[in-house]
Amino acid sequence: MTTPAWVPVAQEALRRLAGPLAFEVRALPGDGDRFEIRAGEEGRTVLAGTGPVAVLSGFAHYLRHVARGTVSRWGDHLPEHAPPPAEPLSAASPYRYRVAYNLTVAGYTTPFYDWDDWQRELDLLAASGVNAAHLTLGQEAVWLEAFAEFGYTESELLAWIVPPSHQPWQWLNNIHSFGGGTTRGLVERRAELAIRVLARMRELGITPILPGFSGTVPGGFAERNPGAVVVPQGRWFMDVAGPARPDWLDTSTPHYAQVAAAFYRRQRERFGESGTWAVDLLHEGGKTGDTSLADAASGVERAMRAADPGYLWVVQAWAGNPREELFEVCDRDRMLVLDLTGDTWRRAGGFWGAPWAYGILPNYGGRHGLYGSLPDIAAAPAALAGPLASGELTGLTNMAEGVQTNPVVWDLFADLAWTREPVDLDAWLADWVHARYGAADPDALEAWRLLRASAYATWGGETSMPEGDEEFAEKLADFHVYAATDSVFAATPSFTADQASAVGPRRLHYDPAQVEAAWRLLLKAAPRLRERDTYRHDVVDVTRQVLDDRGRALVPRLTEPAVQERFLQLIDVQDRLLATRSEFLLGRWLRDARRWGADEQERRDLERAAKRLVTVWGGPDAAILTEYANRNWAGLMSGYYRERWRTFFAQGEIDWNAFGQAWADRHADHPAEPSGDPVAIALEIVGDRTEI
Repeated sequence: MTTPAWVPVAQEALRRLAGPLAFEVRALPGDGDRFEIRAGEEGRTVLAGTGPVAVLSGFAHYLRHVARGTVSRWGDHLPEHAPPPAEPLSAASPYRYRVAYNLTVAGYTTPFYDWDDWQRELDLLAASGVNAAHLTLGQEAVWLEAFAEFGYTESELLAWIVPPSHQPWQWLNNIHSFGGGTTRGLVERRAELAIRVLARMRELGITPILPGFSGTVPGGFAERNPGAVVVPQGRWFMDVAGPARPDWLDTSTPHYAQVAAAFYRRQRERFGESGTWAVDLLHEGGKTGDTSLADAASGVERAMRAADPGYLWVVQAWAGNPREELFEVCDRDRMLVLDLTGDTWRRAGGFWGAPWAYGILPNYGGRHGLYGSLPDIAAAPAALAGPLASGELTGLTNMAEGVQTNPVVWDLFADLAWTREPVDLDAWLADWVHARYGAADPDALEAWRLLRASAYATWGGETSMPEGDEEFAEKLADFHVYAATDSVFAATPSFTADQASAVGPRRLHYDPAQVEAAWRLLLKAAPRLRERDTYRHDVVDVTRQVLDDRGRALVPRLTEPAVQERFLQLIDVQDRLLATRSEFLLGRWLRDARRWGADEQERRDLERAAKRLVTVWGGPDAAILTEYANRNWAGLMSGYYRERWRTFFAQGEIDWNAFGQAWADRHADHPAEPSGDPVAIALEIVGDRTEI
């Protein structure tokens, strides 16, 4: 039997993930994704699968359940040896699609990734069973070349295209012409990396979901192209709040067909064949003018079919979309609906016969915060048995807006890809803790049991929208909040602060005493686990949450000078703790942004946009999004949040948006490498008996 060409690809990925551990890779026949793990010759472990994703998923399964190890974005623990399982293990996925990434991940997590970052990320996606992923990297080159055919100069287009950190929202038709635009050199550098990333995705068997052409056009399109029907779109959020949206070219018209043909031709020339495209009409607002949604959707579909008769149209179920009119006129079999929150399908009774993917939305903006409903995820297969059996449910999708938080949620949801049965959460959690730390430590396990019963017990929590805007609230009636309560350290200073972002719950969804008890138990395991990389990450993450919750408890007394001093002290302590891990460094984010610049001016522009995203988000017109992507990062805690609170305690209310804009414009060096011992610092905090 001839060895398939993908086997060396899987072997190389295993070498990158498994280090010195050796495995034998074999191919399994048949369609669909399945893997087998068994003993081979000379004591080797055989990983057999139908493709690279199956083999790498088998490796992750083997690590967890046999060798008691893990590889992740949040630290690795690899055992010294890779013994074969006592009995063969196998699994097959009942899902055709296992999709990664909310489109916003390209802003909140990956905008400044280089090749090494992407190579690691793609390996981890494959090990998590992902076989399709959104990618917007480098796609601005398509706009640049396609719109040049319709009367625009390069300089006009470069000013219209926003910086990499904010491009997901331009692809979602929400913003344009922000942050000084971009440069031709930056466009080309990102396109070159995209070609490499796309090649690796295709080698691994991860289908790229590229942006399709939704009708977004730069200003002045009708003047340059007489007869074109262009509809102004108003403001981002249902034309009530936020930045101005880009214009929309009526997708039912011949002009749209011409631009779409150029778009897909340029995309194919640059990045190869696609056929799988994401297009969302009326995402969080927008208008179709005198054209019905049905006619607009038909135009989008015709353009896709002309570009590739085997197309797949990927749409998001979010904030009232998609609507039934879409499915009445389009080929449902060539659509995939991503149910971002996993509950829209219930209200819609499915998606009118179209294939869909069940999703979870574990965070907004990549915010930190222990959050996620482990019981709901574990029970999901039972709830989904009906639509899975009927064939309408064809996929799973983790729609976190940033993918660097809450490893336990990522891992549990990834495991759903390989089962039709509900997960025994008690047994799963014990296995997960054992594998994550390489030891069945009773204190660590009890800590995670308490976290499961508190921070990870529910998706719930009191939700809210901006106060005092009835029109905004009415227009967002279909918008449901899925997020942890933010750190009050990141909140705009106020003696009643309870939430950093305008979008999110204003009260904790758990008893903070339970999280504090879990934290103390986790630290009891320090004598046995403190050298494990995974343990050190989790100590920082849980300690960070404890400090956030302690700060929240002080807010009712913030008018007292002694309490103000203690509040600022907690910020300082958290900053020192966060500085011990690279995952929690503002300096790393800014270093990565700056390294994409070709000269100091471009480096400064990228740095400014990167700083705005995680603070004021954008310009003054984006004030509604202030702190939407707040972070518990060393440097941000001390250099921004603390300074806001210190200023507030000294001066009272000021123009906080102007404060944030000025902070983003100032260059300051922040360490990009970690320093200090996280466990030692956490143990110091345990011993701090300061009473207020």
